[in-house]
Amino acid sequence: MKYPFALILAGVLLAGPALADSSPASDESVRQLLELTDAHKLIDAAKAQVNAMVSAALQDAAQGKTLTPARQAVVERMHAKMLNWDTLLPMYMRIYQESFTQDELDGMTAFYKTPAGQAVVRKMPLVMQRVLGEMQVMLKPMQEKIREIQQQTVRELQQAPGSQ
Repeated sequence: MKYPFALILAGVLLAGPALADSSPASDESVRQLLELTDAHKLIDAAKAQVNAMVSAALQDAAQGKTLTPARQAVVERMHAKMLNWDTLLPMYMRIYQESFTQDELDGMTAFYKTPAGQAVVRKMPLVMQRVLGEMQVMLKPMQEKIREIQQQTVRELQQAPGSQ
């Protein structure tokens, strides 16, 4: 045979993908990735925002009256139940296991263990906050245009035959 090395190399390269671990991700690997990426901190941040909105709504409903200790305890129990990491963890586990193979999770875990991966974990919340802030600025003119279109549509509906 003239090209034995080329044949062996081709065989190894073609067999590589077949050797990849395409099995479902294990519970342990999903938990490790969630820990490395500080997934619980995202939930904690969302929980703080939701709690603030709920508290503001409850204050409005109380019409300036101070909550009694018993009612405050009810509100605190409600806050504890909302967006609880322990409650959400099974959902995260299921979604990650349905979405990623073991090989993919191993690759992500290897990345997030590196200094670059940890920099992504530390900096991504600020990046996302900045992106959302700039998107709000970009969308503001669009929101005003949508409001104008809605007002025009209401006027047209009021003037249309059979609207009264």
